[in-house]
Amino acid sequence: MTTTEAGDIRNVAIIGHKGAGKTSLAEAMLYVAKATAKLGKVDDRSSVLDDTAEEKEHGCSFEASVAYLSWGGKKVNVVDTPGEGSFLAEARLALAAVDAAILVVSGKDGVQPITERVFGWVREAKLPCLIVVSKVDAENTRPDEVVAEIRARLKAPLAVMAEHVGEGPSYRGVVAVRTKKAWLDKPEAPATAAGAPVPADIAAGADRARAKLVDDVAGSDDDLTERYLTEGDLTQQELDQGLRAAVRKGALVPVYFASGVRPSGVAALLDGIVELVPPPTEHPAWSGVVPSQKPGAAPQAAERAPTADASTAAFVFKTSIDPHAGRTSFARVLSGVLRPDSALLNASTGHVERLGKIHGVVGKDHKPVEEARAGDIVALQKLKATLSGHTLCDEKHPFRLAAPELPPALFSRGVRFDAKGGEDKVGNALYRLSEEDPGLCVHQDASTRELVVSGLGALHLEITVERIRRRIGIDCRLGPPHIAYKETISRKATNVEGKHKKQTGGHGQFGVCYIDMEPLPRGGGFVFEDAVVGGAVPRQFIPSVEKGIVKSMSKGFLAGFPMVDVKVRLFDGKYHDVDSSDAAFQMAGSKAFKAAAAQCAPVLLEPIVRLSVTVPSAAMGDVIGDINSRRGRIVGTDSVDDQTVVNAFVPLAEVLEYESKLKSMTQGKGTFTMSVEHLEICPPGVQEKVIKESGFKVEADEE
Repeated sequence: MTTTEAGDIRNVAIIGHKGAGKTSLAEAMLYVAKATAKLGKVDDRSSVLDDTAEEKEHGCSFEASVAYLSWGGKKVNVVDTPGEGSFLAEARLALAAVDAAILVVSGKDGVQPITERVFGWVREAKLPCLIVVSKVDAENTRPDEVVAEIRARLKAPLAVMAEHVGEGPSYRGVVAVRTKKAWLDKPEAPATAAGAPVPADIAAGADRARAKLVDDVAGSDDDLTERYLTEGDLTQQELDQGLRAAVRKGALVPVYFASGVRPSGVAALLDGIVELVPPPTEHPAWSGVVPSQKPGAAPQAAERAPTADASTAAFVFKTSIDPHAGRTSFARVLSGVLRPDSALLNASTGHVERLGKIHGVVGKDHKPVEEARAGDIVALQKLKATLSGHTLCDEKHPFRLAAPELPPALFSRGVRFDAKGGEDKVGNALYRLSEEDPGLCVHQDASTRELVVSGLGALHLEITVERIRRRIGIDCRLGPPHIAYKETISRKATNVEGKHKKQTGGHGQFGVCYIDMEPLPRGGGFVFEDAVVGGAVPRQFIPSVEKGIVKSMSKGFLAGFPMVDVKVRLFDGKYHDVDSSDAAFQMAGSKAFKAAAAQCAPVLLEPIVRLSVTVPSAAMGDVIGDINSRRGRIVGTDSVDDQTVVNAFVPLAEVLEYESKLKSMTQGKGTFTMSVEHLEICPPGVQEKVIKESGFKVEADEE
């Protein structure tokens, strides 16, 4: 496979709500462009991109898939992303690695919550965007209504680039407004990709659509507006250049119509990608940091030019670990040139990685690449410790990309299994899965020693368990949920003594400290103030006191959860010339903390989520009533057509099983998103219940 120059590359991520037809569209793009020999379909499990056992079984994308195709002399790298809310971390990282987004909106279902969420990420990243209204040949499709809905809900400046001829069972195909090409009356295939002239019976409609497009493009630029008003039209060159500039600065969002399963409308979309999506050479300088070589020093802000002659840097946005093929890392080359068998610094961890082979990938088909230049997306083989979100770079010119913030892991469950010796196998398999899945977290509960897995939703964890069963053959299941409670204090205590004194026959242990402890505002973390004067506590033992306090805070006081938002002031103490030591003052600090915590009215903090629920307006009353019953606080509602969006703050513990309840209240039509916003003090009844269920007892310090 030959190396492609940056100016001949287009990088796009296909995003949207689950079930919108993203993967079907991507499969059709590969087929029409001859990247695959036959049309892959999700329904019959022949999809090239949804190739894992779990994806085939559920008929849904659970991870990002990468492929490339050639069209119009350009290489188009396509990243097909999941639309299920539990797997959006993959979509978030993919958007950081491309130059434009293809937002797919179902012609039947219209704009849905995930549609709005991912489009918000596109706007935040200032990426050009093309919109595809899919399923125009399906029963009960309503493509024109959906376009109006997109305009209203997303507040996007749309420019219709294709006209659909018919819809639903009477759908015939599309006409490209800009190029006046038509694809009608039969499925598109490589042999028909060039299109045909517009038939005379629909030419008038195509001319009206083109006049509207000219008007939209002229309105995006002052010079074009003046020319349009003077001449009454734009030349084809002016239209193309003006449209290209408007799309790249976000002033216009092109809209296409397509069917992935037919396929139809695909060639017009590919023409649009090649003509309108900016090449990597036009990408702004990458923003990031230069990691400091000095321990503890803050990294310095930096930029890296997106050119092949700059120092090498590559952003890994997707990791896949196959039991047979090993680890494959998909990376966007930010700058410089990647070559096989070269050594690069992982700027995120500080470790050096040696690259294996470099490949271009379409499903299971891997083609070796001699080198990958800035702007390309390639697969790197057998990196040892590089994960999604990490940056590889030239060791002499370090650079770490400012990666996007990922959605937090909201759902936690204990992992249970009956097999003897299964703990190590399941634990290792989960940790390997967490290396592949950026939204998955695995840890062992410090108090119960239970293996806990956290993800972005109930489905996320269910799919994780399915993967474990398939990979290691151990039947595991999910136990009760774990909530990330925290502890804090609600009042001040002063002049609290922590004393550790022990005589062992030889040198003894002696350390005494006196502290004040008070609560900090929420989010204040931990503050340790050294107010010792006169050497009451020698300077070398003051960090020991802090270390003992921090260790005890991590173990909690009420229910075994970490304590936060606390200020401790060390102001006095006693020591012995022979018997005082680091360990003695750590113990003294721990005892002082526990004594002070008992006086400071400790309380439990629970995570509060921002819940956004989109439901048919007729179900709004039931949904609001249910949220109120969950100790929720409604903060507002918005109505769009026959849908209502209810926004609320609700304790996370009350919505762990919300998905099934919402489906039953709305006949499966309701959807929701949520994110942890802040912590609040638990009501006394809830606190008492959590403490009792924890079975926690404060450890007695060694005497």
